[in-house]
Amino acid sequence: MGDPTAAADRDARLDAWFRSHADRVLAYLLHRTDRETAQDVLQEVFVTAYRKADELPEPPIGWLLGTARRLLANTNRGARRRDELAVRIAGNRPNAPAEEDSPASAAVTDALAQLSVKDREVLTLSAWYGLTGDEAAQALGCSPSAYGVRLHRARHRLADRLRAAGYAPGRLSEVAHD
Repeated sequence: MGDPTAAADRDARLDAWFRSHADRVLAYLLHRTDRETAQDVLQEVFVTAYRKADELPEPPIGWLLGTARRLLANTNRGARRRDELAVRIAGNRPNAPAEEDSPASAAVTDALAQLSVKDREVLTLSAWYGLTGDEAAQALGCSPSAYGVRLHRARHRLADRLRAAGYAPGRLSEVAHD
C-alpha cells in the first residue's frame, strides 16, 4: 500500500488544481463543444491529472488545457465516425453575434471564423484564456518559440481578414478592446 501522506498530498494538490483551474478548462471546452461533452471531458481531464499528479508542472493550466484539447479531439473523432452527416451539415461555423455586440466585435468574430482551426486555437489560448506563452505552448504540445511563431502568423492572418472587412491597421486596437 502507498504512503498515506503522499496520497493525501496528491489529493490536496488535485483539489487545489480543480478549484483554481476547472472553470477555465470548462470555458475552454465550452467554446469547442456542447455542455454535456465539455463536462464529461473536464471530468476525464482531472481523472488523468490525478493519475499523473506527480508529473504535472506548476502551474498545471497549460497541461490541463493540452489534455483537454487531446481528449476532446478523441471524443470528436468518435462522434464524427458515428455521425458524419451531422458534422457536414453543422460545419464549423460560429453562432451569429448577439444584437448587443458592436460592429467591431462582429468583425472579429467573422474574421476568426475565416481562420483555420489551428489559427483560432493559437489566438484564443492567450486572448480568451489568459495563458502565458509557455502555458499556451504546453497546451498545444509545442515549444514556446514555435508557439510564438504560430501566434505571430495567426495575428497577421487575422489582421488581413479585418483589413478586408474594412478595419484599417490603426483601428485594430479598437477592435481588440470591444
